[in-house]
Amino acid sequence: METNGINRESKTPLLMISHGESVEKHLIYNPSEKSVRMLNNVSVLNGKKVLGSFYGWLVLVKPADVDGDCCLFNPITEEKIELPKLDDSRTYSQCILTKPPTEPDCYILFNGLEQSFCRIGDGEYVTRTLEQQEVEEQENGRVGFDDLRTISSFQGTTYGFMDPDKFVTIHFVGNTIEFRQIPMVEPSVIPHSSRAYDIWLIESCDGELLVVQRIHPFTKSCYDGMDFTVFRFDTNRMSYAEIENIGNRTIFVSRNGAGYCCASQETKPNSIYYTNEDDRNFNMNHDRNLHVFDLENRSTHSMLPSSKVATNKLITTCWVQPEIFHGP
Repeated sequence: METNGINRESKTPLLMISHGESVEKHLIYNPSEKSVRMLNNVSVLNGKKVLGSFYGWLVLVKPADVDGDCCLFNPITEEKIELPKLDDSRTYSQCILTKPPTEPDCYILFNGLEQSFCRIGDGEYVTRTLEQQEVEEQENGRVGFDDLRTISSFQGTTYGFMDPDKFVTIHFVGNTIEFRQIPMVEPSVIPHSSRAYDIWLIESCDGELLVVQRIHPFTKSCYDGMDFTVFRFDTNRMSYAEIENIGNRTIFVSRNGAGYCCASQETKPNSIYYTNEDDRNFNMNHDRNLHVFDLENRSTHSMLPSSKVATNKLITTCWVQPEIFHGP
């Protein structure tokens, strides 16, 4: 059932769905209330995909083959902070803000095949290209380069995970970005697979840092066989261990943006809500469903958040903070 109300007291993140020929249509789905709100009159969203929400702000990026416009937008106050144009927005799927963007010395970091960052107010980004990564690895005596798969800000520190088995802290030093490997007290237990996988670093509602890994099925066009593993990352002991049961909590992830782990409120506990869109490869399946993976019995069921999402059109999704939109 579709309704217009979004409860501002809800603590469950909202799924923002952008779709259409040029990503000109947007709606938000509340998984707790199973309600939908159309965003027809927010012109600043048109043609942009959402790469996250932090401190009440959305990070909006327009594809570089259009004009690469990039900004921060506060849907409640309707304030907008312009950011430098992003050279190739299609290579970025995540970003973080190191603090509220209205505070001094706030940095924004975009991550994908490359990394770009700037301090809010600067006129251009500093970009760490694939070529630079290869040079860095050759200078360190390594073949190939480490792929920064995910980033997160946790208790004032920026963390990252580099494929295949390296956790790092991330530091902005002048016009450079430094990755300092975290010496773990135990060998890596992150499972490795010949299949493609996604990984997230997520701060849970009770102050834990979680590592969530999604392993894709062998057949790209089939979603049967999608598997998840969850780890608790102890930043004090510098160790991590698998969690088989997350209790009365629910995890929310999508390819774009950050993940969330919240107390279950009318959502399925001990489960992971996820989407399957892949705008980098223009997945021809255009999966409109929201999927729920049960960590206990390792099964998945699916639902259609809204029948108003266009079929056979580009679809991108991103979980956003529950307080970032409220009912009229």
